[in-house]
Amino acid sequence: AAAARSLCWCTSRLLVGHDDGVLYMWAVQRCALIMRLLPCDGALHALTTLARGSMLLVACTSGTLKIFDFDDIFSHDASGKELPPPLLWEDGAHDLGALCAATIEGGEVAASGGHDGHVRLWRVAPVPGRKRGVVAAGVLCGHTAAVTALCWSRGAAGELLASASLDRTARLWVPLTLTCLRVLHAHSRYLTSVALSHDLRFMLTGSNDRSVRTWAIGNFTLDDDIEPPCLVLSHFGLGDLAGIEPCEHIEDFYEEDLKSEEAIGRDDGYNGAERVWILKDAQVGAINSIAIHKDLLATACSDGSVRVFRWSERLQMLSCERILAAHRYPAVAVDIGAGGALLLSAGLDGRARLWDLQSGCELLSLSGESLCGGEAGGGGVRGACISTHRPPLLLLATDDGALALWSVVQRSSEPLHVYEPFAEAATCCAWTSDGRLCVVGGVGGELRLLAPPPTPSTLRVHSAAHDLGVLSCDFAPLENGIDTNSYMLASAGRDALVKLWRVLLENDSSGEARVSICLLWGVEAHGGAVESVRWGSGVEGARRLATSGADGWARAWLVSAEGRARAVAAVPADEGTGASAASLLGEQLLATGSLAGELALWRLPTIECQYDGEDSDEIVEPRHWRITGVLRWLREYVTRTPEFRLNSSGVCRTLGAPVSPACERLLVQRARDAQLSGRRLLDEPLDGLLELLLPRVETIEEVLNESEIENTDENKEQNNLAIKLKQNPEVDLAFVAEVNDLRTRLHDEIQWLRRDLPSFELEYGAPHSLRCPLTHALLKEPARAADGFSYERANIIDYFFAVDGAVSPMNGRRMQSALVAPNIGLRQQLREYLAAGVPLHSQ
Repeated sequence: AAAARSLCWCTSRLLVGHDDGVLYMWAVQRCALIMRLLPCDGALHALTTLARGSMLLVACTSGTLKIFDFDDIFSHDASGKELPPPLLWEDGAHDLGALCAATIEGGEVAASGGHDGHVRLWRVAPVPGRKRGVVAAGVLCGHTAAVTALCWSRGAAGELLASASLDRTARLWVPLTLTCLRVLHAHSRYLTSVALSHDLRFMLTGSNDRSVRTWAIGNFTLDDDIEPPCLVLSHFGLGDLAGIEPCEHIEDFYEEDLKSEEAIGRDDGYNGAERVWILKDAQVGAINSIAIHKDLLATACSDGSVRVFRWSERLQMLSCERILAAHRYPAVAVDIGAGGALLLSAGLDGRARLWDLQSGCELLSLSGESLCGGEAGGGGVRGACISTHRPPLLLLATDDGALALWSVVQRSSEPLHVYEPFAEAATCCAWTSDGRLCVVGGVGGELRLLAPPPTPSTLRVHSAAHDLGVLSCDFAPLENGIDTNSYMLASAGRDALVKLWRVLLENDSSGEARVSICLLWGVEAHGGAVESVRWGSGVEGARRLATSGADGWARAWLVSAEGRARAVAAVPADEGTGASAASLLGEQLLATGSLAGELALWRLPTIECQYDGEDSDEIVEPRHWRITGVLRWLREYVTRTPEFRLNSSGVCRTLGAPVSPACERLLVQRARDAQLSGRRLLDEPLDGLLELLLPRVETIEEVLNESEIENTDENKEQNNLAIKLKQNPEVDLAFVAEVNDLRTRLHDEIQWLRRDLPSFELEYGAPHSLRCPLTHALLKEPARAADGFSYERANIIDYFFAVDGAVSPMNGRRMQSALVAPNIGLRQQLREYLAAGVPLHSQ
């Protein structure tokens, strides 16, 4: 992989720019790659977002600068392979190339610096044909060499920008007037970095002279505190108190941690995956393939052996039942068939062998050499699989491109059928669970769909399934043996992609079989070649999938019926090696094999709900919410607001109370029907949104007509309520009043989402109780945790991820839950403070 040159956070996403011009977007908490973009030809040295993360600025070493709308990127091509037209494209933004870029948090202005010594400004503004665009806002000139770093901050005078340069100076600018406030001859050698404190009291510079220097801005001295004095209890028990509970039996938690560390060390993956069993040096060479049938697990290894294990749920371990000296050269494929009675192995010695698992006896030895008329291309057998036919059929894929079928009962040494060969090596193969189709992948990137006897033929060829070659493929098992003409196929290749395909098998008017294949989803699953892909058992409405890659990670995915995938766990292979194989054992175990011969089992997190295709990460920035994020916001801040009494100036007032279930379902249903997104919440006219979600009504008939409630079991309770409402005029009026009250509450919450950033005076002068104890910055969305303290929601979620668990940042003790909930009471205090517009030091 090319070197990483630039990093940038976009809410809960991490953007990484590389030397080859590729931009990767990562979901950090799931350790999953969301998107791969190629916005520029040169190395991406400058990368930032602006307009609260809704726009992406990229600039490269060729001097090209582009700014994209994130919503356009996702709506144009969900896989990220094609980019929409940029909002701004300037080829000569910086002579000799760009080096850095930065923007202020939530700001509308970005800056870029380059080898020409200039700092260029870019501002969000309306442009012809679009509500929002970007225009050039000026050039800051003064540096005599390349600009290496930029940093923004806000002060009483407005937005300020600091820059560092190869000319050994740092400069402080006022971008609004394009003037330079101060030039610092900072170091004896060139500067590499610069940072401004959030309150503009000091500035830091870093240099190639191996020093970091602190510079006072204003009256800051060495005796001053960097952060304001903080009394821990000033953040405790604020606002809502519901849900605060002590951490009981803390000693038990520590004892369990010690036992775990003594047994297996630090064996945690991401998203709650836990290693439960490991066998170091399970085999002398790399584990190239893993096959699983119920509690049986077989591995193919580079030492030529095949090992058969059995999983014991009671003992929580694998026991080795048989070691087969299968091949003279590396064994590269293994499959279990016939209900666990047969095992098929394939190796680079040019042979495939069929074994009886109960006795360990070899039943057949099949030669894959010279199946293409004697023109062998290496002779190794790369893929081998057993069908569900009775008797089973054996399909082999070889290095010389041959595709051959054998039957387990035939007496001839010749194959039952040889398909048209690949021009290059065939690398993998798989059967559908009903045996009606098989698929073969090749090193040239082809996927071929084949029909078995009695009419063997090549039904379909996809010549460009994966760039650089297909490495693995597998058909999803059919649910409960249902007879169907539709199959889901997963494929993986050297292009780091996992692709999900819909394969449809039909008969034309003459009765001849016809196959169509369409791509459902493509995801950049790993940071390198994807070595294996294997389906596992399903959950309600979805299927599980395991992948392993040359980046050293194995991942478990949940795939919806529509072919949308999300990663549910990521686990590391043996340190310093790649994950060469992965497969799913039962409902919650992931088996992984490494290039060093290590075999491990990981317990995956429990999947409690049906996958609806949405991303599971908690996205804090409203603009990036999809329907799941919008529904969470509606329930937490609009319909389920807890009743809270606040003593303010001696007045006791009620902030709100949860609405009835029927009223909540009415709002949720209308939001779901409209597929409401965060962008629409922020950009569409407010009156139109309110009419869409909760039109103002005067009678219950208007409510029911607007809601268009379907007569389903899910809505049975609401339909019964509707009948009662029609029969009871008093309840009718109360329900109508509740709907109209909810509309008012919804109006206020949308206005709160759309609020402008507070002024520097308000932010700097806020009382300590309205600051996050982790950053001492003014709260935006306060959330309470189980330790009784209130934090900025995004900060405490990031902290739990960083420390890998629900540990209180205030006292270091483990909490009973990592769940956080909105602190409505503290939030109301924040709203009242901002509405008053009077800083604490002015009162």
